[in-house]
Amino acid sequence: MSESHQQILALDVAPEDAEAVAERLRTWLRDRRFAVPDPDAVDDFPPNSRRGVLSLPADRLGPGFTVRPTEWDDPRHDPRWSFIYVHVPHDEDHRIWYLGDSTGPSDCRYCGTPFADEPFWAAFNAWLEGPEPTLTCADCGGTALMGDQDTSGSIVVSPLGIVTSDDGWDLVPELLGALRADFGGRWTWVHHHP
Repeated sequence: MSESHQQILALDVAPEDAEAVAERLRTWLRDRRFAVPDPDAVDDFPPNSRRGVLSLPADRLGPGFTVRPTEWDDPRHDPRWSFIYVHVPHDEDHRIWYLGDSTGPSDCRYCGTPFADEPFWAAFNAWLEGPEPTLTCADCGGTALMGDQDTSGSIVVSPLGIVTSDDGWDLVPELLGALRADFGGRWTWVHHHP
């Protein structure tokens, strides 16, 4: 079992609406069979949780995905380790979702160039206090909201996330596509590896 996670994050949900959206999202994940209830499925190392929380209940990754994680073919794999759940952080300080110790600026969504530290962190700090800012790439001139850049190895502010086990890595593109097309809203992804 790994402490790494895939974090699929809502970018346009107001904090006061997060619990209601989370309920709809749990139902949607189960209806699509992306999530299957399983009382034995837990996340033993949950990100964005109160200190001292040892585990969070989860669903098992379901058969609704068209891609199958490679780990599932390993005879040592325990299906309880393949989890998915919707998480609403308990306070504003835990709305920050990040890669881990090596978190750095996002990469430009258009050309892949990493943003420079100073303007990136200034924009991120502004996001903590107010609306989501835009970033403009110094190389190609492309502009987009912070959460619409390549955030996979970076940091995002969100009141709501879908968390999967590390083997959910292969499922991220399909899940993001389905969320954007069928559930609606703006979504992004941050890998978490403490």
